[in-house]
Amino acid sequence: MTARLLVVVSGLAASGKTTTGTLLSERLTMPLIDKDAILESLFDSLGSPDRETRTRLSRASDEVLFRLAEASHASILVNWWNHDSAPQRLRDIATSIVEVHCDCPVEVAAERFQARRRHPGHHDGDLSVKEIEDGITRLRDNYRGPLGVGELVRIDTSRPVDPDHTTEQVRSAMVVAAR
Repeated sequence: MTARLLVVVSGLAASGKTTTGTLLSERLTMPLIDKDAILESLFDSLGSPDRETRTRLSRASDEVLFRLAEASHASILVNWWNHDSAPQRLRDIATSIVEVHCDCPVEVAAERFQARRRHPGHHDGDLSVKEIEDGITRLRDNYRGPLGVGELVRIDTSRPVDPDHTTEQVRSAMVVAAR
């Protein structure tokens, strides 16, 4: 395996993963591989007429993300991670991993989820407010927290993130992870 550094951004849906990943990509000058960007490209090219198709394309996007990460010397990965399979797959392709865990209360995540406007291929508009709230609560109740794949940096994303402090925390963790 080639030396490979992955900064893995984890957290609940609407916890600030993409915002945090983008900030770190810019400040650390590392490429960002965002699963939603891959997925939305598939929506644009293949269509997403229903939730079943959306789910199938989502699984395909996970595979593309892992392939891109495997081909990268260093990158920042953003995804809603599967705790059953992702940790081992990430360890198999990286020699150093820093996990940046975005954490916020379920109520904050639910408000953000309801307020955001994503690509129509996600079919968010098909869900009622109650379905969104119930879904996020179910995720929180069953959520296992960080993946446990490397040096852990916890970020409280319930309030604006301090870019300088966050970047410094991740840089420090990168040094430890490289040992």
